[in-house]
Amino acid sequence: MSIKGPIFILSVDGGGVRGAIPVNILYSLEQDGGVNIRDKFDFFAGVSTGALVAAYCAKGPGSMEVLAKHSYSSDNMSRIFNKSVWDRLLGRMQNQPKYDGVNKLEYVQEMAGGVRINDITDKHLLILAYDFINRELITFKNGRGHDASYNPTLAEICDSATAAPTLYPPVRTSDSYGRWLIDGAIATNDPSLCAISESLAMGYGIEDIWMLSLGTGRPVQDLSQKQQDRIGEASRDWGIIGWLSNGLLDHMLSASSAVCAHQCKQILGERYVRVDGTLPRTLMKLDETSAGYVKNLKGHANQWYEEFLPEITRLLTDLDVERAGRSTP
Repeated sequence: MSIKGPIFILSVDGGGVRGAIPVNILYSLEQDGGVNIRDKFDFFAGVSTGALVAAYCAKGPGSMEVLAKHSYSSDNMSRIFNKSVWDRLLGRMQNQPKYDGVNKLEYVQEMAGGVRINDITDKHLLILAYDFINRELITFKNGRGHDASYNPTLAEICDSATAAPTLYPPVRTSDSYGRWLIDGAIATNDPSLCAISESLAMGYGIEDIWMLSLGTGRPVQDLSQKQQDRIGEASRDWGIIGWLSNGLLDHMLSASSAVCAHQCKQILGERYVRVDGTLPRTLMKLDETSAGYVKNLKGHANQWYEEFLPEITRLLTDLDVERAGRSTP
């Protein structure tokens, strides 16, 4: 056992507008459970939409109410997922990113408020992006690592970490090296394992690491065998357009999250709680922002909160006991 004591990690998956689910779970935990999210956690890790949540929590101060009622509202999500001029004019015929990213950058600048990553000194932060030219995972972390050594703004980091291919254009970093970055979910849609390895690198023992991991949903298995066979047969003829139009990006997100969750449970055991669940296939879209769609996502967030609250409460109680035991002479 190390002398550093427990470190409590909040890890948030990617998933586009489905980030409304973990945000509303955290809001319920704060409002109904009386848990101050920023005070309770030592380390915030996020990828894609989860990067926005992690950055917001780490920079502080702020409440989950702002994220739940403003940032992940239908109005603000519609603003972020703003169609490019070419998409509005040409629809499916255009060969540009689906969204121009202008309003996304404007939002993250508002959210970050000019804060740079190394301005955060009282919490650990880890945000993942991907350098698609050099094929490298980029780990933005405050106070550690070469990828944040030029002290970029949280706005630049979050803009890069949410540049999902086909949806948004890549983002060039402002350092002299000038990396071109896209959404870190290309590498992994769940940053939990990266957060564990970073904690070990900081000197914590594996027995010191505690984690609450929040997912953004996986599709419910509601297809008959006949429907599955029909899709399977059709997939034999899919090329790049066929796979993209049938959710290739979301398949990649779901697969990496499932693998990561399994490994984290094996490593951390009872010190790890994963909150995730199934969604109707109609709610698996990354960029649907209608009021009804967002309302349905919030409904599932409430269901998952009630379902997993006993596990979350047990984790928090055990952590408090561990911390109290470490502080006793």
